[in-house]
Amino acid sequence: MKITNCHERILKASPEAIAPLIADFDRIWPTEIGPPPRQVEDRLYEAGRMLWEEFDRPGALRAFRVIRPDEMRLEHWFEAETAGGATILRHTVDGYVDGRYEAIWRERIEPVHDVELEALFDHVEAAIS
Repeated sequence: MKITNCHERILKASPEAIAPLIADFDRIWPTEIGPPPRQVEDRLYEAGRMLWEEFDRPGALRAFRVIRPDEMRLEHWFEAETAGGATILRHTVDGYVDGRYEAIWRERIEPVHDVELEALFDHVEAAIS
């Protein structure tokens, strides 16, 4: 099943002010919802039952690919785009899920992800205020 999920927030700050916040999940992660991804090795993070590998994506502030479980072949990334004196902060998930993860994505992962991302954007917005 193809997955595309995108969240955006217009922020009154420059991309240069936002970038260090996105680099510091411990500072902006909505721990009231769940724990932040935990670094287990260089560029590898555990996020619940998922294992993320950080990689360099042109134009992204930060980018990850899901490398576990095998049934989730997803990438997700943060971008900051200047827009008329403000910045659009965007988070995109793109890829595929297979088998039982189709239902798990729809019923459990995506709803929590959506709430978590909006709360993370709230934390970024509060940090730059």
